[in-house]
Amino acid sequence: MANVEYWIQIENRPWDVCPHNIDRITGQNLKVREGKDKVDLTLSSPTGHTHKTTMFRPLRKTGDAVDDALILRRYKPPAKADGSDAWTVPDDRKVNPWDLNEPDPGENGTMGTIPGPTIECSVGDSVIVHFRNNDLRAELGTKQVCFDFPVIGEICFPAPVSVPIPIEKRTHSLHPHGFVFAPKFDGAFPLSPPDPDQPIEAAQAAAWSELSVTGLKQGDRVPPGGTFTYQWHTRGWPTTAGVWLYHDHSICDMENTEHGAIGVIVIHNSADTNNEVDIRMPEKDQDATHTALDPAFLPGSSPTGSPVHLVCFPFARDVPADVLPHDLIGLGLEAPTAHSTMGAPMGAAIRALADEPPGRAAVGPPNPARSIRRGDLVFELDPKLVKFHRLCFPQYRQPPAKALYLQVFHTVGDAGMCINGRKYLGNTPTMLAGPQTRMRFGVVGMGSDFHTFHIHGHRWIIPGPHGSDPGTIQGSPLDTPVSQFEDTRTFGPANSFVFTIEEGSGFMRADPFTPGEGETPASPIGEWHMHCHVLMHMDLGMMGSLLIVPAAGAPALTLPVGMPCEMPEMTPPPDTTPTSATVKSTSDCKWRDDFTGTPETTIKVGGTVTWVEAGCNGHTVVSNNVPPFTTLSPPLNLSGLPKSRTFTAVGDFGYHCGIHGGDPVTKDPMYGIVHVVP
Repeated sequence: MANVEYWIQIENRPWDVCPHNIDRITGQNLKVREGKDKVDLTLSSPTGHTHKTTMFRPLRKTGDAVDDALILRRYKPPAKADGSDAWTVPDDRKVNPWDLNEPDPGENGTMGTIPGPTIECSVGDSVIVHFRNNDLRAELGTKQVCFDFPVIGEICFPAPVSVPIPIEKRTHSLHPHGFVFAPKFDGAFPLSPPDPDQPIEAAQAAAWSELSVTGLKQGDRVPPGGTFTYQWHTRGWPTTAGVWLYHDHSICDMENTEHGAIGVIVIHNSADTNNEVDIRMPEKDQDATHTALDPAFLPGSSPTGSPVHLVCFPFARDVPADVLPHDLIGLGLEAPTAHSTMGAPMGAAIRALADEPPGRAAVGPPNPARSIRRGDLVFELDPKLVKFHRLCFPQYRQPPAKALYLQVFHTVGDAGMCINGRKYLGNTPTMLAGPQTRMRFGVVGMGSDFHTFHIHGHRWIIPGPHGSDPGTIQGSPLDTPVSQFEDTRTFGPANSFVFTIEEGSGFMRADPFTPGEGETPASPIGEWHMHCHVLMHMDLGMMGSLLIVPAAGAPALTLPVGMPCEMPEMTPPPDTTPTSATVKSTSDCKWRDDFTGTPETTIKVGGTVTWVEAGCNGHTVVSNNVPPFTTLSPPLNLSGLPKSRTFTAVGDFGYHCGIHGGDPVTKDPMYGIVHVVP
């Protein structure tokens, strides 16, 4: 039993839901897919680090301005005894290290993840989360700027200025699912009571007082600059095991959650040998926070590593490898610190260069400064740039023996349907596994929509407790099947479920049976769709994949790309514009179209209008041949009604009674107009 500790800070910055600029289903880039231009931005970390990036689909406000996401970011515990260095050293980790598309979450990348840090513990543990609010969102306002001029005196005028948005909109909390806890640690506005053990420090008093909170902190309304420590427990109950979520539940919880303030909780149970997948270090090797991951189950032994790396081979001495002048076009690979526009898997391999350990010239990674990318290949030149030195290609790393794949199906800002803050295949998770990988999936829903979860070529069962009475259920591991074989499962907001697939077990995947004579053995190797099966959600980008590669890895070449479905041309509705109309005089001497009951008549060009006296007699029909009316030649000058006129030109033809008059502004008393359309 351990106290597991996390330091989490909420921060605001732009977020790209399509960092690889592709929808692999349609084969379209984001400019074509959504009609929006890319945006060049500078990301800033609270640590002071900045870097430039290009976003292909940032969140946007009304009016197309870039909107900030709310990012829950993990930090290292303080090293100083007084804790003054808390929330100063980021400890960024990928949500899914084996996700082919997840960008670098560190200082040179996205500076955090959506969903936020995965909170992991074991049955019997307690979790302590040190939370800090660093929401610095602002909006454009104005202030009076005054200048004092001789003779004229002081002149003031409004000037644009960035001002913080109201503090209520920047107040945040953390509310967990799955744990048990005291009411003061619920983080649910406005019901969580003050915590007698957390008095407000003098440095935070002004911030809390803006929320009318004095004396004691309240974990349901932490102000900007404020901190709160939550304590959540499992109490040793095996039924707390599984995958859950945590999220902002403060004043503007809906808006904040849908801007990214959400994370995943994983509670492990080592007694559940049927389903458990835990890639943390053994307890005897754990760090002080009990959150260290085992490098043996991470790509490149790193929680921010890439599932793809570049493998290089030297050119043979007897193979001519001279460089032509045009071969130098594109010299210098994309910097591994920037967002790639190459897409996976080559983009993942290029981004991984910074994490590759140095090696001998013949076996180490290529030097980006003298390398050229051509399709799925990289050519490294010699130091003088006159010879091709090595040929490199991307290769999938050896897949893990076990892996945890976490996915949140939710809506994010104006981007709509997302998985883990991304949309469209090529940006959403593409999870890498091997033919023998033990895969544990945790699926979470959030937002205002219901979804379904479906993996092609695989099926699974939902595990549950033993027995039927509350005591037995609470104390048993969740290792007994409580569902049929699942193919597609429905889930809703704040609903979560977890299951394990033994890829090598056979019956959990497609066509696992022993082939007959002359038949080809079935294999799970290849890429399988993994998505929400609500058709509209699929089309809007809630589409990922599961990529099974050979146990030793394989060349990581370009993945399949589709094409758009061109919608059939719509048959235009039938034209119901009449070719004839009747206008009558009313008892109070008004012109009224017999169909619309107004003084306005619409007919097709070539149509005929007939004027009839009815209820008020003695009229003539005279043209208004003055702007804005179209001149009618010859003019209307009809008497002795009924009379008809055929209109052979398109336009708006005004008329009035030559006896009673007609004002085109007041439309009184006997004004009328004929709209002639093509």
